[in-house]
Amino acid sequence: MRSPMRGVKVTVAPGERRPMSPATRWLIIGLAWVLASAAVLVGSRYAVDAWVGDSGTVPATALDARSFGAASAAPTDRAVAGSTRLIPVKPQVLLDSRKVGALPAGVDVTVPVPETPAGTSAVLVEVSILAAKGPGEVTVGQGTDRTTVLRVPKAGAQTSATVVAHLGPDGDLRASTTGGGDLLIRLVGVFEPAERSDAGRIVAVPPARVVTLVPRTDGKKASVALADVRQLADAGPISAVILQVSADVGSNGGLVSAGTRAGDLDQTVYWSATSGSDRTRSGLMVIAVSEGSVHLRYEAGTEMRANLVGYVTGAGAPESTEGLVVPVPPHTPEPVRATEQSDVEVALGTTETLADVPVDRIAAALVTVTATGDAEGGVRVGGKPTLTAAKGVARSVATLIETPQATVRVQSAVAATVTVTPHALVLTG
Repeated sequence: MRSPMRGVKVTVAPGERRPMSPATRWLIIGLAWVLASAAVLVGSRYAVDAWVGDSGTVPATALDARSFGAASAAPTDRAVAGSTRLIPVKPQVLLDSRKVGALPAGVDVTVPVPETPAGTSAVLVEVSILAAKGPGEVTVGQGTDRTTVLRVPKAGAQTSATVVAHLGPDGDLRASTTGGGDLLIRLVGVFEPAERSDAGRIVAVPPARVVTLVPRTDGKKASVALADVRQLADAGPISAVILQVSADVGSNGGLVSAGTRAGDLDQTVYWSATSGSDRTRSGLMVIAVSEGSVHLRYEAGTEMRANLVGYVTGAGAPESTEGLVVPVPPHTPEPVRATEQSDVEVALGTTETLADVPVDRIAAALVTVTATGDAEGGVRVGGKPTLTAAKGVARSVATLIETPQATVRVQSAVAATVTVTPHALVLTG
């Protein structure tokens, strides 16, 4: 502020100019100081009143309290610890014990995995047990990372699942079968660490029928031109499609094979023989695409259906955190008791079991649904038909479902015990 000693001029009328006393001079100087300060305060008050009275007249700044929320709010597209992108690969057989002989009951095997990107701790594999020697389970992983991926009801059974498998410290995969039989493991994808990505993001979509095949009239083969699938019209570049296949399986068992070329169907889902009215079986397939189409072949059944339930983005898609995947540590959730014709909400887990991923960042999940019925009847998870519960027998299926706020709704036509086990979480943006 300018000094009051400068700019204060005292004058007297002509003829009256005379020396001032020291007291008078200091009185005038003090009065000038008071008047100048009052002017500054009044001006500031008017400025502040104008600012507060119409906050739109002065833009917020980073130091303005009104701008704190906007200036410091976390972006919605933020990274999540442990996030990865799914890199679909051409299916590669890691283990086929049919070439060396069936595995005995209770054996553990080490399955070498090809070199993966740095930091990779989980892969996506198709696991099948064929010509089972007896009832039991197939697990992958080791120690506390061991998880059950297949449940075998009896000798001679065959069944498959697409699952997330955690690698050991040496980068290999461990697998075991408590009942014995031929074990077949194919590598179909790798979870590469990523904070953001264009390719490798999973997008779940409402189930859309892309194939209905009746062998008696249509033959055993079908193809899907991806350009004709309405749900993929605005998807942009994609690297894989995610299909839920189900079939009416007959007394001889059945299988569905798939691939990107009709002459190279290198993925297969197997089902055991069925009887009576309990004939429908289901399976999940993640099929890498490179030529704009997917081909399928159906053996030993009366009807096969394939629904598109999701896809994986390809190179050149928008870069985002949305759709990245967080593999979660294996755990056994508490089963839920569903009454006949019930509709219950099931939580995927706790913060600890869901790898500390905030629930508001979970859009979907790769899960295994297991049901044991008091009678035979259908079970729907996330609003879509998922499996048929069998009386007194645990039956499982892998699927991709939307899971808002880390919950999912389960509807059961019969009283049943149902477990929903998450293996990987798909993020929102």
